[in-house]
Parts: sequence; structure tokens; C-alpha cells
Amino acid sequence: MLATRATAERRFYPRYRVRVAVLWRDRHHGLMRGEICDVSTHGLFLVATTALPDDVGIGDSTQITVKTLTGEEVMTGLVRWRGYHPMHDAIGCGIQLDDASVPVISRLFPVLREQQETKPASDPVG
Repeated sequence: MLATRATAERRFYPRYRVRVAVLWRDRHHGLMRGEICDVSTHGLFLVATTALPDDVGIGDSTQITVKTLTGEEVMTGLVRWRGYHPMHDAIGCGIQLDDASVPVISRLFPVLREQQETKPASDPVG
């Protein structure tokens, strides 16, 4: 899971580009294949590998499963926006992770831990 810093955006938490295949569930618990395109310490951009269902919308809860060498990791969160993302040239969803998923995403993507460890404690930007 090689990660690179996404282009400069005004974000509270910096995003890092990744490409990771996942399974995810929408609010109706339908299982779909997808791909995480970028991550931050509190969120991610998710693209469905098939057409994004029309009924996936802002405020929907979702569950994302990532398979690793040691098993499966599950993250949950809310769809904060959906639409076209020009940096990824794809239609997808911005997902804000719940508090329980923050340590999970940090375990899955070491670049997020490194970013947290190097950030000055007095940095108010997040």
C-alpha cells in the first residue's frame, strides 16, 4: 500500500493517495467492490468499481472492509459528499470515519502514523 501526499488542498487533515481494493456496504447493507483512492487520519475517498448507486447519498452510513495479510479490518463512517473528484478522475464518495475507525485507518496506512508523529504538538491546523 504505497502512499504519496495528495496535491495541495486546504484540508484540516492532509490526504495521501493510495490504491487499495475494498468491499463496502451502503446504508441498505448491499455489498459492493470498491477502491480507496486517498486517505487521511479521519477520512477517505472511495470509488465503486461498478457504477456508484444513485441511492448512496450524503449522510448515509457505510462500512468498508480491507483485507490484509493478517485478516480483515473494518472501518465505519458517513458519506460526507459524493461526486466527481478531478484529481482521481472518478465519481465516488468522501467518507468521514467514526472515532472507532481512526485507529484502524492508522494501522492500515503507516504514512498516517508517520504524519501524526512528525506534526508539532502545538499545530492548531489538525
